[in-house]
This record gives sequence, structure tokens and C-alpha cells, in this order.
Amino acid sequence: MNVLIFNSVSENIKRVINKKCGLNLSQTRLLLFFDHHQNETLTMGELAQALSISLSTLSRQIKQKKTASLIKVERSKKDSSKSLNLNNEGLAKAQELKKVLSQIEAQIFSSWSEEKIQDFDSKLQIIVNNLVTDEV
Repeated sequence: MNVLIFNSVSENIKRVINKKCGLNLSQTRLLLFFDHHQNETLTMGELAQALSISLSTLSRQIKQKKTASLIKVERSKKDSSKSLNLNNEGLAKAQELKKVLSQIEAQIFSSWSEEKIQDFDSKLQIIVNNLVTDEV
């Protein structure tokens, strides 16, 4: 089996997201994270930890013009920390992204039964778990 096929699938999905939504992978992850967590306001440190990225990487991502247009950043009055969540444009873009992701999913699985989709999903989860626990 060619395990690099997963990369091909990933690259194609990222390309569609970029074409239809104008988002890169880091922007996609931010929007989906905040959407999944009801747009809860988090400090930069909390968000970096939740996304499993360094604080400097998150800071660099937030400074990107497109990302900055989607995020509301508030400086703490007590210390130098910053808190983040999606602004109205970010909330709208998250909804657009979820719609595009649903379209991608529908296209990928258009000829599959619900049972096959569930079986595939459970097998993919096993693969992910094996990679995480075995640290290939």
C-alpha cells in the first residue's frame, strides 16, 4: 500500500479550501477550533497549547493579514497577555468553511453507503491512533 496517498488526499483538500475559501491550513485550523469551541476567548498561550503549536508560531500566524482580519485580539489590562477569538468576519468565514468541507466530504463519499463510510472512518481513527501511540 502506498501510504503517501494520504498526503495526496490532504493536498487536494487543502487546495480546494484555498480555492473556495481563500484559507491556508493554519487559518483553517484556527477557524475550525474556535467554531468547535463556541468561539470561546482564549489567551495566546492557551490557544497555542490547544493547537499543539508554539507560541511563536501562533504569533506569526496571527500577524498574517488574512488571519488578522478574522481574529479579534484584546490585550489584557493586567499583564502583557493577549486574548483571542473570532470576530464577525471570522465567524462568517468559519460557516463558509464548514459548508465547503461538507461539499468535499459529499464528493469524496458520493458513491459509498453509510455503513462503508462508518467503517472507513473507524479504520482511519485506528490509523491515527496507531501513529500517535507508536510515534513512527
